[in-house]
Amino acid sequence: MVQSTLVAFSALTMLACATSGVDQDRAPYFDAAYNDRNRAPASMTPPQNAGDLAARIDSGSNRAQADYHFAAGEAYSFDGIHSKAIESFKTVLIYDADSVQVRLRLAAEYVKMGSMSEALRQAEEAATLAPKNPDVHLLLGGLYSNLKNYPKAIDSYETTLKLDAKNNDALMYLGAVYAERKDFDKAVKYFEALAKNDDYATPQTAYYYIGRIREDQGTKPALKASESAFKKAIEMKPDYVEATVGLGGFYIRQKKTSMAIDVMRKFQRDHGPNMKIADLLSALYLQEEKYDLALEQLSILESDPDEALNVKVKMALIYIDQKQFPKAASKLHEVLKQAPDSDKIRFYLAAVYEEMAVADKAVEHFSKVPAASSFYQDSIVHAAYLLKEMKKTKDAVKLVESALKERKDIPQFYAVYASLMDDVGQVDPALALLKEGIEKFPDYVQLRFFMGTLLDRKGEKEKSVEEMKKVVEMDPNHVQGLNYLAFSYADMGVRLEEAETLVKRALEMEPKDGYILDTYGWILFKQGKTGDAIRVLETAHSHQPKESIIAEHLGDAYYRSQLMDKARRMYEKAAEYTSDESKIREIRLKITAIEKQEVVGFSGRQPASLPVPETKGPKADK
Repeated sequence: MVQSTLVAFSALTMLACATSGVDQDRAPYFDAAYNDRNRAPASMTPPQNAGDLAARIDSGSNRAQADYHFAAGEAYSFDGIHSKAIESFKTVLIYDADSVQVRLRLAAEYVKMGSMSEALRQAEEAATLAPKNPDVHLLLGGLYSNLKNYPKAIDSYETTLKLDAKNNDALMYLGAVYAERKDFDKAVKYFEALAKNDDYATPQTAYYYIGRIREDQGTKPALKASESAFKKAIEMKPDYVEATVGLGGFYIRQKKTSMAIDVMRKFQRDHGPNMKIADLLSALYLQEEKYDLALEQLSILESDPDEALNVKVKMALIYIDQKQFPKAASKLHEVLKQAPDSDKIRFYLAAVYEEMAVADKAVEHFSKVPAASSFYQDSIVHAAYLLKEMKKTKDAVKLVESALKERKDIPQFYAVYASLMDDVGQVDPALALLKEGIEKFPDYVQLRFFMGTLLDRKGEKEKSVEEMKKVVEMDPNHVQGLNYLAFSYADMGVRLEEAETLVKRALEMEPKDGYILDTYGWILFKQGKTGDAIRVLETAHSHQPKESIIAEHLGDAYYRSQLMDKARRMYEKAAEYTSDESKIREIRLKITAIEKQEVVGFSGRQPASLPVPETKGPKADK
């Protein structure tokens, strides 16, 4: 609203003295009253003019007290201690009850305290004391406007103009009040009068407000007039920031973003850099995904100490989006120097180092995120994963152990800890922890999923299947659970139709997942649909070309179809991509079987087939 952008009342001219009607040419009161160099003995009768002297002393004393408390009120006001300022100014009224100036100062302090009714009372009292003082009526108009008593505000401003026809502030505030009342044409009339007034030093301001008013009016002709008024203001004062922002905002609201950018970019080029323009322009560039240009404007804002932290964060996020991770890390470090306790920035920095593959620094910063932070869970999970990748699984175990002591309310920690314990070969302790977690968080489905995988690892296939059934019951869209249960059925050679239904549900959600495609291909293989199995397994292998189990399954399908060269190549890949020695030996047996069959075939004997051991057991990552 226009009114909210204008000063609610005029600035008050501060008096050097708090008292009213005092002859400023008089000698200092303290010299006449107290510098009595010919003091008479106490026993002597006072002279006849003693009463007049006492009156003069009382008058001077009152003035001294009034001046003292007025000065104290000014000091308190300057320091922002408005309650003390009010107390001091009210004390002045004890010594000078008719001071208009003090009433105005009290009104101003009450406004700062938010006590508008008391401010109004003081201003009305001042108007009673000085009905022909235009400043008093200007103040009253501002207070009435603030209280949305627009009729009285208009009366006060019009009274001001009657007392002072050249009072430009009254014209401006009248225009603002009429704008608030949606009387747009009358509002514009007052601002146009201001613009044409030769005594008005800033006519561009009037055109700026006309632009605001006409835009608020919103009709097509009014919008055209709004644009013209903003342009007129800029023409009169090309470095007028508010008018440039007004015109730019007008274009933004009219969905003319490119025109808004042009207006503000021209200002920055010719009269900048300006912080307010940089703020708006950077937001527009971000909206348009012109990140390099946004960074130029943000670098301007970065010099503002009040905005530097937020700006640096924005710049870091842009660098992250652009994958300029070293620059992002640099900015985030700058932020941390000023805000070392920011858990969000610490997390962002750790994530950036993770993207940069600087695992040790990523772990360092993830580990510093406090337990109370909303980023704590993700920080611990990421740090544990990185430590595992760094072959520091024991350190990962210690990290999650510590996290569990801090936050037993995070179920994911139980799952991560169990997974790590499994990695170091401690399956039974991992199962025990998972049982504890399930008791605490019976609805957290991922704990049951991990329980199922560990039971499978122990060879307790039936128990594993039961857990996976519970997973799918709890969450029918649990892709991992659907896939694992389907693979388990296929591996056991049971309920193959149900297995196919389960895996197809998983594929609906993740159609390009190599592991799920592998499960589907393996089910088809078990159903004897070897040609279909080959097509699906080839697709799975294309998505996960370095996954041993998928290569082995495809090798089995090729072997069954007597595609020996292809089968051998797949088995060789399967052996290459696993570190499990027993699995390597098993795959080598398959390669040997193919080689023997080739030898037999070369000698002229053609048996139907040679037995090749099939792949056994699903993998935990399915």
